[in-house]
Amino acid sequence: MRVFTAIAFSPWSEKARWALDHHHVDYQEAPFMPVFGELALRLRMRKPFGRITVPVLHDGPRWFTDSFDIARRAEEIGRGAPLFPSDALEEIRAWNERSEAALAAGRAILMRSWASTPELAIAALPSGLPSPLKALLQPLGRQRLEAFMTKYEIRDGDYSHEAILMAELDGLEKALSGRRYLVGDGFTYADIAMALTLQQVSPVDPRYIVRMSGLGPAGMNIDTFTLRHAGLIAWRDALYALHRRPAPLAQ
Repeated sequence: MRVFTAIAFSPWSEKARWALDHHHVDYQEAPFMPVFGELALRLRMRKPFGRITVPVLHDGPRWFTDSFDIARRAEEIGRGAPLFPSDALEEIRAWNERSEAALAAGRAILMRSWASTPELAIAALPSGLPSPLKALLQPLGRQRLEAFMTKYEIRDGDYSHEAILMAELDGLEKALSGRRYLVGDGFTYADIAMALTLQQVSPVDPRYIVRMSGLGPAGMNIDTFTLRHAGLIAWRDALYALHRRPAPLAQ
């Protein structure tokens, strides 16, 4: 059985998961705990050095370690309408790169805004711990959180993340201009990739993606973004309604 290691609430994981489900690929999802789950994944992958990130798809002897590559693998082994039409591959790849830039900016905004909150330190601890023990281990959660932020260079550089995210969302809105799909006349991976850029702004219905526990129900929820891009949020929600089934546990 293929094993898909993912973070339930991560938009990067959802980009790959959506493609796997679209192509009816059989897999078992293994939940990944940021920071705490890294050592176990390293051992499974036999990768003692270098950065470890998820999602990861273990398919026989092969490891696919990027959402885009997992989606391409899903198309190779699955069935159903293509997400990567051959004549539009480079255009879809470009949209995916824009998605990665927007998601990284959104993550930086989110993590910086929550970095000093005790809720985030507690959320960084393994979910199975009893609540009283989580309170006692909050300093450890803070330490693990700082390691995560260092890994992704979230505290480095300037504070242009808002401008990056806004520019990508403005570009998406301009490209759509009332259209349902970004590339051609059909649903492609470009739509998946860019729809997920809105998850850190205004999360989709939790029937589709669970929300990060302990940090409120609405993700980033920055009024500037949600008000300016209400049309994009509606577009994203329509894509989910048309092309995504609710998660099995949410049905």
